[in-house]
Amino acid sequence: MHAGPPAGLLETQCATANAWQCDYNHHLNFQFYCREFDQAARLLALRFGADPDGPLPVTRHVRFHAELLAGDIYRVASARLVDGPHAGSVVHWMSHAGTGKLVATALDGGGPAFDCPQVPEASVAAALPRSVDVAEGALAFARMGHDGWLPTTRCWITMDRCSARGELTEQHLTAIFGDAAGHVWERAGAGVVWVRENGLGRIAVEAKITHFAPARAGDAVVLHSRVGPRQGRSVLLQHHLHRLADGAPIARADVTALLIDMKTRKTVPLPDFRAEHAP
Repeated sequence: MHAGPPAGLLETQCATANAWQCDYNHHLNFQFYCREFDQAARLLALRFGADPDGPLPVTRHVRFHAELLAGDIYRVASARLVDGPHAGSVVHWMSHAGTGKLVATALDGGGPAFDCPQVPEASVAAALPRSVDVAEGALAFARMGHDGWLPTTRCWITMDRCSARGELTEQHLTAIFGDAAGHVWERAGAGVVWVRENGLGRIAVEAKITHFAPARAGDAVVLHSRVGPRQGRSVLLQHHLHRLADGAPIARADVTALLIDMKTRKTVPLPDFRAEHAP
């Protein structure tokens, strides 16, 4: 018997994990989970008379519960929380379409208000924040280069990365964060050469994405990142994106990440952080 999503959630998306969407860990890349959650949110809005091409939510809190491998099929079901500290947020529940197993969840806060199916918070407890609880918002561009923040990506926002409104999509925003992760891991003492020699992978298990303002086609942006606090076997990796022309904050991501053994797919202890890279 398939478990599937909790009662009350409405199916909003279904898709397949393609081989070209999988990364060096051999599972679906971070950006594509975020793309499907964003698609689900927009399809939910469309179904209930809201603008499907509206802005990104203020926050999108993503948790990863299991891996999707090439060829896996999955579904997303969505609803609005009716109670609890996150009342009003929209929850997205991604499950394997063959087994019903929970794969990932997202909790959208500060999005548009419209009537849609509602569920109690207790029924979707797996989607609630656990290891990422960062209250700090946008940081001034002048702070970058201090407190451990160092540049990890510079790029132009091109039309192929944007929506019909000419704004950077959630997929391509999170791809910028994901591409910078290796540079942060390098500072944390788990660089690309070291993980390959030890047969390890580096994965995210939870992420809070905060959107401040859209990046638009033609913008040049710069991403700064740093190693945050260590939490047992996990570490907090932090990213902050600004527009270069005026230093305006675009978005930030606070990501709980850990190391896995590529053969057993089990977590392994972090190496000792290098003193010069400590926050």
